[in-house]
Amino acid sequence: MKTFVLSAFLAVFLTGAFFAPSADAQDTAPTTEVAVAAPSTTTPPVTSKNLPIYLDHDLAKKHANFTRFAKVRVKAMDRNHRLSKSRMKITKLSDGTYKALYHAIDYETVICKVRRSSSKSIPYVAILSYHELVMETTGLSPEECRTGEFKPVSIIPNRQIFSHKKGRWQ
Repeated sequence: MKTFVLSAFLAVFLTGAFFAPSADAQDTAPTTEVAVAAPSTTTPPVTSKNLPIYLDHDLAKKHANFTRFAKVRVKAMDRNHRLSKSRMKITKLSDGTYKALYHAIDYETVICKVRRSSSKSIPYVAILSYHELVMETTGLSPEECRTGEFKPVSIIPNRQIFSHKKGRWQ
């Protein structure tokens, strides 16, 4: 019985000894001031005209819509180009060899940007930027040129401006 009382007393004593310093530390802790956000009188109120892009959900929807439109448009331009791979230009050089070249759009360089317009009839304007590669190879015959390994010899930067009018990109 004496050991039980002694161990209980020791437990209470040690527990109280551990809590005493932390209680003192809490009382003497420095106070910190917290800043309170209040409306500013110097900045204009947030409207659809000056709303940050990451908060403008309507602009984000138009950007996604234009990106889908641009992908289809770029594929069509690549396929219908006057000097596409299926209509490559093959010329005979003075030394008897042949040179073939065609144009191809580099899909990794396609960039779409959409912004609001100040016009009421055209609320959005978009810019489509991409690089057009001029691919070239040489060979001993036209058939060898068609199956040869093409390398880019020049890059043509392109930029097109589109407007969103009556629910579609033009």
